[in-house]
Amino acid sequence: MKKLFKKKILHRAKYRGVKELDIIFEKFVDKYQDTISDDELIQLEEILDIPDNEMLEIILQKKEIPANLNNDVIKKIFSICNAK
Repeated sequence: MKKLFKKKILHRAKYRGVKELDIIFEKFVDKYQDTISDDELIQLEEILDIPDNEMLEIILQKKEIPANLNNDVIKKIFSICNAK
């Protein structure tokens, strides 16, 4: 079941519905899919529950990161956004 959960979450991350988010989350999955921990999968699932428009505002830093989502995964997502 753990493998199925991981596959489901990583697939869901790559297909959010907004192209910009798809690109960001696809880069995240490509970089961390082999090393992501169970705790990080749960954190990622919580992040994926955020509506697309709200997530985009968070990434564009137009909206604060909710305290309950200020975790390792969101930091890794921001590091991908800031990578050159």
